[in-house]
Amino acid sequence: MKKISSILLCLCCFSALWAQNGIQPGQEKTLGDSISNPAINKTLDEINNRFQHVDVSLIEWPDALQKKMGKLKNIAFMAVPIKKPAEKLPLLISLHGGGGKEMPLEQQLARSAKVKGLRLAELTKKDLILLEPNTAEDWNVTSLNAMLDYVLENYKEIDANRVYVMGHSMGGRGTWNWINESSNRFAAAAPAGFSAGDTGNPERLVNLPIWGMAGGDDGDRATGIKKMVERLRAAGNKNVKHTEFPGANHAAGNAAVFSSVELVDWMLGFSRGRH
Repeated sequence: MKKISSILLCLCCFSALWAQNGIQPGQEKTLGDSISNPAINKTLDEINNRFQHVDVSLIEWPDALQKKMGKLKNIAFMAVPIKKPAEKLPLLISLHGGGGKEMPLEQQLARSAKVKGLRLAELTKKDLILLEPNTAEDWNVTSLNAMLDYVLENYKEIDANRVYVMGHSMGGRGTWNWINESSNRFAAAAPAGFSAGDTGNPERLVNLPIWGMAGGDDGDRATGIKKMVERLRAAGNKNVKHTEFPGANHAAGNAAVFSSVELVDWMLGFSRGRH
């Protein structure tokens, strides 16, 4: 009984400390998910030494914001042009796939620089800001909107009328869900590599330019993207594009999406309210 009482006392003490610091049990930070982690910073330095057009940094969300962002991880990746122009910049948000949910942030960072959003930002050589948040669960629209509110309020160099979102696989589904609930926040979107089925309401999206992409050999995801595009066109959307990469499976489709400079060029041609 003494042993059990001691354990309970310790748990009570820890709970009190968590409450005092605004941290809920299970949400305590570790060095592994901190910007002070030497391994993450080593990977970051290697990326920046390799990239020639964008500078990559780690964004650590403040504790007050974290409480509104559910299972979004406390660190996001951001890429900005090495030579910043004087005018405001468009924002491209890239949502990762399901593999990133349990992946260490250091590994996510390295992967993004190879086959995800950071690589695309480097390839495009465009004047834009790339933001890649990270999540430990499926993408949650409420959490994403809280994040975007914070970003637009605190990064005044962003043009709020030129915000774009894209993603592949789970990131494609997250993009689809987000634009269905908050289409007025975006100038264009690219949900890719997932099957929307009959979800969403294409009639809400008639004024939002959308480009659906998938690998040709990606099974239900390829047919799902095709059906999504057909539904959008049937609803009256005049700015819908569709690309199927011949012979590409799920992984190859992802690589093709995040190599598409043409996609970024197309999205950047749209501004919110002027399509």
